[in-house]
Amino acid sequence: MKKFLSIALVLLLSMAFVFANGGSETAEESADAPIKIGAMYALSGTNAAIGTNIMRGVDFAVEMINEQGGVNGRPIEIVRGDTQGDPKVGRSVAERLITQDGVKAILGCHQSTITQIVAQVCEQYQIPEITAISTVDNLSTFGFQYFFRMCPMNSIYVENQFMYLQDLGEQRGTPITKIAIFADNSNIGQELIRCSRIFAPKYGMEIVAEVQYSSGATDLTSEVLAVKAANPDAVLCESYINDAILFTKTLKEQGYEPPVVVAKANGFADPSYIPATEGISNGIASVVEWNPDLTKGQEINAAFKEKYGVDMNGHSAESFTAIWILKTAFEQAGSTDRKAVRDALASMDIQGSFPNGPEIILPYDRIKFGDMEVDGQAHTQNNLYASVAIAQIKDGEYKTVWPLAVSSTEVQYPAQFV
Repeated sequence: MKKFLSIALVLLLSMAFVFANGGSETAEESADAPIKIGAMYALSGTNAAIGTNIMRGVDFAVEMINEQGGVNGRPIEIVRGDTQGDPKVGRSVAERLITQDGVKAILGCHQSTITQIVAQVCEQYQIPEITAISTVDNLSTFGFQYFFRMCPMNSIYVENQFMYLQDLGEQRGTPITKIAIFADNSNIGQELIRCSRIFAPKYGMEIVAEVQYSSGATDLTSEVLAVKAANPDAVLCESYINDAILFTKTLKEQGYEPPVVVAKANGFADPSYIPATEGISNGIASVVEWNPDLTKGQEINAAFKEKYGVDMNGHSAESFTAIWILKTAFEQAGSTDRKAVRDALASMDIQGSFPNGPEIILPYDRIKFGDMEVDGQAHTQNNLYASVAIAQIKDGEYKTVWPLAVSSTEVQYPAQFV
């Protein structure tokens, strides 16, 4: 009887292990079985438009890969996971994708709070996860072994803004040394202030004003006048869409044209920003993860636009790239074994283009995950070469002006907001 119970217990534990790992490895390792990847984004709710756009990049990459023979003859199958923009839903969706759908990796999420929760679930089940979108710095401070960040973190965005200002000053022979910060008092606004305090001294610049306001303000006159009084060489901004529009209109009302305005994306990169500020936002610049006029990825974007009727943007270009990273990891691992795939990601070094695939279409030319330190804080498994571009509004369109190697448009300096 005891022997029977022992055998039964072993069988039960074995079945639990198989269930937790998404089913039988033997069955899924057949030569033609699809390799399942979970894609977790908000596909309903207030962030559904963002999630839908991200999924276009995913689907476009998968279609391209499968048309070329898949991963060693096996097609990729995307299993969608709708987070609904809710952290609690995100946790349950991640567990379902792993334990019921049998995904071999997860791509997600958009909102950093949900990404952190999903990373914890993936760590528990030892499933590789890549985020192509989430930028909050502390996501990479927990020492997770199965979590990888492809996109730049917030501090990289801000450092690239300072690098742009330095290059612009050197190019024009007029050093940019005095910086004003214009940001709301939300967490994301505080991130701009925190990171600017780190990088201003590094690039020989002084912060002469930190002007904060409450998100959703109805009047920004006093804040704009405070920036003007500081007389900065450049203004760094972080605002949600309605505040970005109001800030721009207030600049016009007060007749104030800072020589340089460069935003950390957010509301200034929103599709509704330029139409709402037509004729008064030319000259304003913003961080972009990708832009249609980059000298890279033109053929891919043309095919994407033909299929979906719109250009790629930063999010769709990043999710497209992340799928190619996973494809490469599966091939380099030689299987879908989770540890082997995790180790392949950790040792990956892609330069210029993917093996038997497209060039890296983002503003950088190399993808390699590794550890780094920012302001004394250790970060693990970030993309060490991730960076962004800077685009400036000209004739009602964002035109890439930095880095110089991937841009085809000259910076308007000083800016003229007409």
